Amino acid sequence: MRYAVISKGISPVQLETEVKKVGAGNIVKTKLVGQLFCELDYDQAMILAKVPGLILKEIKEYKTQQVLAQAPAVESISDVFYLLRSYFNPPITGTGLTVAVMDSGIRKTHEALQNKVVFEANLTDSPSATDVFGHGTQVAFVIAGGLHALGSKAGVSPGAVLMNIKVISDEGIGNDEDIVLGIDKVCELAEDARKKGLWPTDDMYPNVINLSLGAEDDGDPDNPVRAACRKANTEYGLDVVAAAGNSGPDMTTIMLPACDPEVVAVGALETIGDLVIWEKSSRGPTVQGETKPDFVIWGTSLEMASEKADDEYVVKSGTSFAAPMLSGLTGLLWESGRRAYGESWLFRWTDARQFGPYFSTKPSDAPLNKDNAYGYGLPAMGTMLGEVAQVSTPSQGMTDMFPMVMMMAMMSALTGGF
Repeated sequence: MRYAVISKGISPVQLETEVKKVGAGNIVKTKLVGQLFCELDYDQAMILAKVPGLILKEIKEYKTQQVLAQAPAVESISDVFYLLRSYFNPPITGTGLTVAVMDSGIRKTHEALQNKVVFEANLTDSPSATDVFGHGTQVAFVIAGGLHALGSKAGVSPGAVLMNIKVISDEGIGNDEDIVLGIDKVCELAEDARKKGLWPTDDMYPNVINLSLGAEDDGDPDNPVRAACRKANTEYGLDVVAAAGNSGPDMTTIMLPACDPEVVAVGALETIGDLVIWEKSSRGPTVQGETKPDFVIWGTSLEMASEKADDEYVVKSGTSFAAPMLSGLTGLLWESGRRAYGESWLFRWTDARQFGPYFSTKPSDAPLNKDNAYGYGLPAMGTMLGEVAQVSTPSQGMTDMFPMVMMMAMMSALTGGF
């Protein structure tokens, strides 16, 4: 049987030594996230499980979740984000953002995704990094699609670029090992970019990991994927954004890894203009009692690039597509902030969450504080961008969240999400 072996204090060399000592087979090591994977029989596993400083976990299966829809909304997401981007002169496009799409691959030849993919890695047994299953291409489009960069058939940040990290096979199945190795690869790219002195806006400097996939939350904080997500966030400065899941309206249905406190979990709203939670959007609390999701954004009847042909589009629903919408929004907020405060200004949802009540909106009958259906609510995107745009002179030294937060605090009574 295949296992993940996770370091809980011992060095990678010690970890490998202990695994080899029991006679493990087919050992695969990560470089940065402190895990390795191997084949063990029952007796070997029992021996290894008793070694201090490591944790042994059986490999878990992951899937993507999506629902085919009949038709896009009358007012499309492309229209909404076109208006938001056009608020600026010149318009913002999310340039400078690089999102690692950990999914079923990307059809990079699609007319709306050409020249968007700057790096590819295939961690699955499938023959190539392209999208055969039909999910990663849609996720990629929501983030950075751009047939007409400032108009129709565009994603949230058409100026952003993508890293295609294939961890879901052509059959639509992933596992702990492939996902952790994918996260490890993105961390390696971030580390390499830092060592080379690249700016975070460089194409080869990943900023966000998007995980529109999941497995059932078993309440295990030492799950290999959760452990890797935490390292990516806390040690490599990457926002990790994940779909909440499509198992609502039942409580305690937030999927793994969205259930982890360090991961930004995104649920789905129904139609544009309303603040109605999508019935199927997963609800918290998590098995460990965490209030989730963190935010909600639109996720139903979205028109996106199809994996089947370079000029085809498909309409789908799911929190799988709400998550990349939030990932893509990073680019617009970050670019607008850089214009106001200089190139060294950064934006991270991980840091912004603590101020969520000040810049998010939800129905009047929903709890004021973070709740298990809406989280903090829908980020008031138009107002957030508008407040930043009013700053005419860059402020020196303002490289943390404080300037944005001060503006966010002025929004609590404004807007219906726009």
